[in-house]
Amino acid sequence: MFPDPSIEDRRAAAALSMDINLDRRSTADLAIVTTISAIYFIDLLAVLFMLWNRRYPPIKAKSPILMACLFLSSALWFVGDVQMNGHVTLANTALTKCLGLGFWVRILLGICGVCAVFALRSFALYHVFCLNQPYRGVKVYWPVIVYSACILAYGVVALVLKSEKTLYYVGPLDICSSAVGFKASVIGFVWITLAFVAFNYWRIRHIKSSFNESKEMGGACLLIFITTLYSTLVQFLYPRFPLSMAYRVSLTVLSHLCTNVIWWGTMFVPLWGCLFNRRVYLDQWIEKLRRDGLQREYHLESTSLVRGEFTPADIAMNEAVMREYVYKGPDTYAFYYDGEGGGQRDMAVEGDVSVRALNWMQARNSKDVGFGNDRFLL
Repeated sequence: MFPDPSIEDRRAAAALSMDINLDRRSTADLAIVTTISAIYFIDLLAVLFMLWNRRYPPIKAKSPILMACLFLSSALWFVGDVQMNGHVTLANTALTKCLGLGFWVRILLGICGVCAVFALRSFALYHVFCLNQPYRGVKVYWPVIVYSACILAYGVVALVLKSEKTLYYVGPLDICSSAVGFKASVIGFVWITLAFVAFNYWRIRHIKSSFNESKEMGGACLLIFITTLYSTLVQFLYPRFPLSMAYRVSLTVLSHLCTNVIWWGTMFVPLWGCLFNRRVYLDQWIEKLRRDGLQREYHLESTSLVRGEFTPADIAMNEAVMREYVYKGPDTYAFYYDGEGGGQRDMAVEGDVSVRALNWMQARNSKDVGFGNDRFLL
């Protein structure tokens, strides 16, 4: 897959006969592919750590499933770029089938997937902070369902068309190329998706949030806009950009610098806090929510604690911040705490069961705490 001297000689001869400038594939291409692959491997470790700790409230507030989807779409985008941007030898490999990686993987699952994640996240922020509604249920996912149906329909139509009208392999130059009309439709589809993302960002630009979600979305929109604009200009002004070292390297580096800056810009602080200052950072995080009065928006109401978000250890260590909780639903325990002295009241649990409230000092010092059929390790 990496530079074969004999193939590069044939490419150079073909380009010369066509009066086309061609920069041979070299160790620079190998370095770019290897470096970005290593970065995505580090990203994968971070994503696994994030998913393992997805119930840690500061991580949970960042929508870890969406952030995992963002990583996956970015990685697929990179896989498609390796082929479409001409970094590797395509001849005598499955990579000569340009529509699979170049369109389905790179465009639909990669670029459109990244845009869809941001559209969904901005739509969720609009629901929570502007409409004051929980982002739950099938009805709130209708934009994604419609968009996925459009992607599927677009992909099926591309499969039906002849390759000369979509993406096709140019044997003498060993690159993938696209028909002008198909290229215009693809780029237009991406820009329409970006317009939806920008529209949602415009609606949430003034929201009051504790952790800069609006600024994160604004920065992400700006980076994606710059990357897409540069890609659009290059593809239309220099259609044979895979033959140019400067264009193919700059496109690949810019695209994946963009996706990594967005991902780490969103997740670095909560991941760092979870890894190195888990309890201290959680205290600070909750205290900031209380000061801002945004516990409800971040699923941490000042009067409720949802099971699964915290363990009794988390509750005990944050007793100075979280004073009392009430039972609000089948998945919610109710703890009542009377200040610093460790006072006790009753705790209500669904099923008309009444038990003595958890003793905070005992919870802190014991190895495990349990009630009913539920038991937690401290």
